[in-house]
Amino acid sequence: MRLGPEFTALIERFSLHTNEPIAIAVSGGSDSLALLHLMHDWAQDHARCLHVLTVDHQMRSESAAEADTVKRIATRLGHAHQTLLWDTPRPSQSAARLARYERMSVAMQRSGARCLLTGHTFDDAIETAVLRRKRGVRTSAIAGASLASPPPVWPEGYGLTLLRPLLQTRRQDLREMLMARRETWIEDPSNANPAYERARIRRFLARHPRLTEAVSAFVEQAQRDRAAELVALAAQLTRIVVSQDGLIDTAGAEISIELLRLLARCASGSADDPRHGAIAQMQSSLRTPGARQTLGGAWFQRTATGFLVGRDPGQTRVTRAAIFDGRFKCDPNAGLRPTEDLAFLVRNSAPPGTNWREIISERLAHIARCYQTPLVNPVQT
Repeated sequence: MRLGPEFTALIERFSLHTNEPIAIAVSGGSDSLALLHLMHDWAQDHARCLHVLTVDHQMRSESAAEADTVKRIATRLGHAHQTLLWDTPRPSQSAARLARYERMSVAMQRSGARCLLTGHTFDDAIETAVLRRKRGVRTSAIAGASLASPPPVWPEGYGLTLLRPLLQTRRQDLREMLMARRETWIEDPSNANPAYERARIRRFLARHPRLTEAVSAFVEQAQRDRAAELVALAAQLTRIVVSQDGLIDTAGAEISIELLRLLARCASGSADDPRHGAIAQMQSSLRTPGARQTLGGAWFQRTATGFLVGRDPGQTRVTRAAIFDGRFKCDPNAGLRPTEDLAFLVRNSAPPGTNWREIISERLAHIARCYQTPLVNPVQT
């Protein structure tokens, strides 16, 4: 088992400069540890440096020792390792997920890494599909994560790409590879804790192998459908126009609920999308040009050709890491128009001074590039 030419093309798509390290999230479980070994082989052949990141959530007494185990393995293989602490742990898997990505993104910004690799497998996609089906999802989003995407945090994730090269690989195949290499992995007890819904689903699927295979075929098709839909959405993103003041104009783009949700996320400078139903209701209510509504930290105004989308002035946040409100980056060479020359809503959500450039257009272009990534299996057996 190895990472082949399609993986190399994937890396070069988002991290062409060979002096940039490639970050890998490694918890010590079988999936991430197998990814580390595959990346070790690939990095030796392509002269790339790896930066191994382990997040200690400090929610179990064993977590520090597990992080040290990963450090020893990474050091033995000759790669840099960093343990990142979650200082405010709480028993929520969603909160832990965001904490992981926030800390890893900050570490990447400091190291210069542009790509973060995670060990999400096809088994994870199956579990996600069952979980989302139970919650009523009927769209192709049931397939879960895609091969490439921005990290789910902002502005920490500015300019970074999350890659999941094992997304079409089965966990058992990875474990067999590790056993062949005489490598042991860590079993996280939370993965079997029935308090978590995903753990209950995992146990259910283990007891029903025929159902698992049926769901597998369904997920494979859903992944293909999802990839095609994302390519189509990316085509519409290329038609979006963003002014230097951060005002988004849908211009000639074909309007869809998914497009409007994404624009709300970028206009608000956050990582959050409004609910599907809220966007649908807003789109339905704004029928005449000039009609306006605030939603998800952004405002939408109907035009003759689509929508103008801007930042809700009442929710503007302060500067973080030279980025204002997740929408503007400090740039001494930039020349933002003085606020008195701007329309009211734009003026009241603008950064102080003129040495700023908008990064909404960069963000949209990066999302489009992720969505246009071909659906391939980078792992060769």
